Amino acid sequence: FGNVFIGVQPSFGYEGDPMRLLFSKSASPHHGFAAYHTYLEKVFGADAVLHFGTHGSLEFMPGKQVGMASSCYPDRLINSMPNLYYYAANNPSEATIAKRRSYAATISYLTPPAENAGLYKGLKELGELVSSY
Repeated sequence: FGNVFIGVQPSFGYEGDPMRLLFSKSASPHHGFAAYHTYLEKVFGADAVLHFGTHGSLEFMPGKQVGMASSCYPDRLINSMPNLYYYAANNPSEATIAKRRSYAATISYLTPPAENAGLYKGLKELGELVSSY
């Protein structure tokens, strides 16, 4: 499999206002976030990055929305590492952001089906009374 490192991506915001980076064009990721990605590529020598889960941080770093440039943080941080993203198929809009802003190759999966649990005890009777009303 090559160099495999399992880690949790650091938070991308700042204490007190973790969402500040999402809406600021002049802010930059904190040193821990930048160091994490630098470590993966330059020190550890990761062959690729595989993200699990929705709402990664990399694709939401400051920079242009399309046509990434070397001045954009997603481009600077992912650099030349292949970026694979395991993304739920029911969330294509955010998968598109990951593709567009962090060069991700997405691997889609279907979420497991959910079944209505229904009501229990007195709530079932109350639900029927409300429905009949």
